Amino acid sequence: MSVQHPKRNDYVIVLQALSATLGLAVQAELQGQSHELAVVSAYVLAAPCCHLRDVFDASALVDTPLGLYPLPDTSITVLGRAAALAVHGLLRLETVSYGSENGGHLFVNLVAMPGQGDVPEKSKASMRGHTDAVSFPFNGEDNPEYPRIAPSPDFVTLIGLRNPNGVPTRVMPLSNMLVRLLADDVAELKKSQYLIRAQRTFRLGTKKLLGDEHSVFDAPVLKDTERGTYVRYSHSNVVPTEEGGAAARASGCLEAACNETAVGVVINPGDIVFVNNRLALHGRVEVGDGVGGQSRWLLSTYALDTSSLPSHKRHLSGKPPRVLYP
Repeated sequence: MSVQHPKRNDYVIVLQALSATLGLAVQAELQGQSHELAVVSAYVLAAPCCHLRDVFDASALVDTPLGLYPLPDTSITVLGRAAALAVHGLLRLETVSYGSENGGHLFVNLVAMPGQGDVPEKSKASMRGHTDAVSFPFNGEDNPEYPRIAPSPDFVTLIGLRNPNGVPTRVMPLSNMLVRLLADDVAELKKSQYLIRAQRTFRLGTKKLLGDEHSVFDAPVLKDTERGTYVRYSHSNVVPTEEGGAAARASGCLEAACNETAVGVVINPGDIVFVNNRLALHGRVEVGDGVGGQSRWLLSTYALDTSSLPSHKRHLSGKPPRVLYP
């Protein structure tokens, strides 16, 4: 009997069903150990960062790839992806990507790349604190100029495959930063007075779809919500709309607070790390020059609560529905 590959929409249904099924399996395991699901879910969803250790066996790996994609289709990468889907399913979050970033691939390799030029050099360098898809709106909001733009992800999920030098991911919890800021600076950061540019990985894609690299004018960095204060920030892509003054002072103080509060999280093989993209910034120290072979290798994907996401914020033609617009 021949086995046919599913069509794109069928693939999405299978992916969502797998995530839900794996989530139910985790739920049953937690309940079997007398853990309350609501307590566990609430903890993970409210934590700036959640580090799950030794979730899967990553001991039999192929050599580290040399680019963001494709992923080597091996048992270990399948295990890592399945582990991420399981936790997303447990939390009732959808695993998503964006058409304007990395071709819409659901999982990408985070590796040092060979060669010269901006992209290979950045893949090896340190990375300052940021939230991902920073120019996209918070969940439940619309971009004022392009209402179809989907929200930025709720979570950035990092999957450890190889990290021989123990290179840490740097996490900066917003709660720790806020206590280091003056009330006046916090008030400035909540005002709609910042220019937010799309990050490098989104620039070409948004330009292709929107006609220009995506930017938001007169937006706030911090926003009060029913679930607390949220942040959207990138050191290199968020600047005051007008130079100088209280807005510039506040963003400078925020950057200093990021450096003061950064916590190193070493993602070892078999680990899963969930960074809350609303409650923390993340970055990394310098990766080093090693490429391929046994060099550092993480996988990355996104998770989003799509229970109230309008269908027009997805790519409706030519791409699976889990690929969000733009």
